[in-house]
Amino acid sequence: MNKNRLHRELLKQQLMNYDYSNTPEDKSILVELDYKQITVTTEGKNGFTHWKSSGGSIENLIELMNKRVTQNPDFDLIIVDKYTD
Repeated sequence: MNKNRLHRELLKQQLMNYDYSNTPEDKSILVELDYKQITVTTEGKNGFTHWKSSGGSIENLIELMNKRVTQNPDFDLIIVDKYTD
């Protein structure tokens, strides 16, 4: 097994064995207009999830953001606007 693969396996093992029982709950929707991507993350005592989508037009990104905010009204919405077109 090469060094990079071994390092990756060790990190994955540590991540899967991490004790999340004392982790404060964090739920967020991050919209980065300059990269045209949206990231939805949750972290807490039950572990974590991460979902990301990128590409497409700004209009599609805004539609997706509205859909995610409607589905998850208790999540923090963070919008990063460095977009110049």
